[in-house]
Amino acid sequence: MSFDPTDIGWRIGRSQTPRGIELWCRYDRTTGVYGEQGSGKTLDLLAPALLAHRGAGMATLTKVDDLLLTAQRRQQPLTPGGPPRPIAVLDPFGAAPGLPVFVWDPIAGCVDPKVAEKRAKAFAAGTVTGAVSGGRQDGAARFYAAETAKVLQGFLHAAALTGRTLEHVLEWVANPVAADQPADILQQHPSAARFWDGLLSGALHGSSDTVGNTVTTVQQAMSLFFQPEIRARCVPTRDRPATDIADLIARQGTVYLLGREDPYASAAPLMTAVAEHVLDTALDAANTAPHGRMTPCFLACLDELPSTTPLPTLRVRMANERALGLSFIYATQTWKQMVVSYGEDEARSLFGLTNNLVIFGGGKDVHFYKEISDLIDDVRISRQTVSDGPGGLGTSRSGEDVKVLRPGDIRRIAERHALVLAGNAPPIIATLRRCFDGKQGRLLNAELDAGRRRVRAARAGAPDLAAVTADAVAYARANRLSPASEDDDRPLPADEELPLHRWLW
Repeated sequence: MSFDPTDIGWRIGRSQTPRGIELWCRYDRTTGVYGEQGSGKTLDLLAPALLAHRGAGMATLTKVDDLLLTAQRRQQPLTPGGPPRPIAVLDPFGAAPGLPVFVWDPIAGCVDPKVAEKRAKAFAAGTVTGAVSGGRQDGAARFYAAETAKVLQGFLHAAALTGRTLEHVLEWVANPVAADQPADILQQHPSAARFWDGLLSGALHGSSDTVGNTVTTVQQAMSLFFQPEIRARCVPTRDRPATDIADLIARQGTVYLLGREDPYASAAPLMTAVAEHVLDTALDAANTAPHGRMTPCFLACLDELPSTTPLPTLRVRMANERALGLSFIYATQTWKQMVVSYGEDEARSLFGLTNNLVIFGGGKDVHFYKEISDLIDDVRISRQTVSDGPGGLGTSRSGEDVKVLRPGDIRRIAERHALVLAGNAPPIIATLRRCFDGKQGRLLNAELDAGRRRVRAARAGAPDLAAVTADAVAYARANRLSPASEDDDRPLPADEELPLHRWLW
């Protein structure tokens, strides 16, 4: 019986100091990856881990190439002649057309108050990073995120109780203060959660400044759905049913969440809510499994965690769900990004619960590198001093504490190398293997090129913006919706009457 190490873990690399030891991470150990943009986090660690994993998984990404790098390989059967594995891509901006689409209804399941509350908090959590980046203080951003969650949980719960759709929720979100229906539903419906009408009313009535900021945050959390194309791409219809996440996980499939860090159109609220739902579905599968855990495990590769999916439940999941077969790898560019998204205390809790740290060089965060240097601690070196004086030779011995790695040494770690801190083991400098290396790397590169060609072909069928603009302007002119032009001011013939209405928009 042969043993395949990828059944129980994923490969980190080979140790350089000490030399020649293969480094693997067990699936029941969480890993945090810290490295600046372009350091190789995805190509050296996250993509290889996802490619080698035999079970179901979820990956968050910000680049189309990172998606195409693993999408085709993740669809291949686990055994020769076996069924292909499914994938589903949440792509709100339409950056990767031609791939199987992840379709999700944010209202589904919100009859249960717990589901509505969790989903609302996930949407709200995605607004914190953008609010802080926009100049709002960290504490204020979290306060308004909490107020936003009260509003959204009431809206989602009320919509689910009455069979309403996302269109109705967006009507309420467009003007939350004037929306009376949600509060009436929460007061009158016998299945509504008690006191939620009071929470909703309290969040939308009070100081004009507080209410105004709450309304703005609510609209920010749901802003992507106000784009018709994005709403049509993500929300189920009769012809495009919602993705069966439980079935996808049972068939060892992969959910991809493709977003981008954009202060004007952030996908973080939507991606955070979807990621929470996918992880909850995986947790349900683990709890109902014959052995009380998922086998093989479910791997969550959370690339660019703070800007794409700042999961509010990540700390609890890392602490509890690893024993149930849910494995987590998260990656971020800087420690400060984690602090902005989670706050200092929560970020430090996540850091403390992370079993393995993989730290790339090249960063500029001096304080973070100092903390890592202190975490590694010092080594005591004994020194012997021989002196020659009038009284003859003298010998003295002393001890000196020296840093194992100074902050500058961590910054100078070479490309394709990383510092690994695993549990109570000594620090290790590891040599990493890029997924494009070797024969398998050449095959992967060919698959990536084929994926790019498919995406380019799918984009060619997209409507041309100039043609859409021309059609819109032609309609406006035909229906007198265009601004008045010089031709409109010409003298009219004697037999032509002035129109009753002239639109001056």
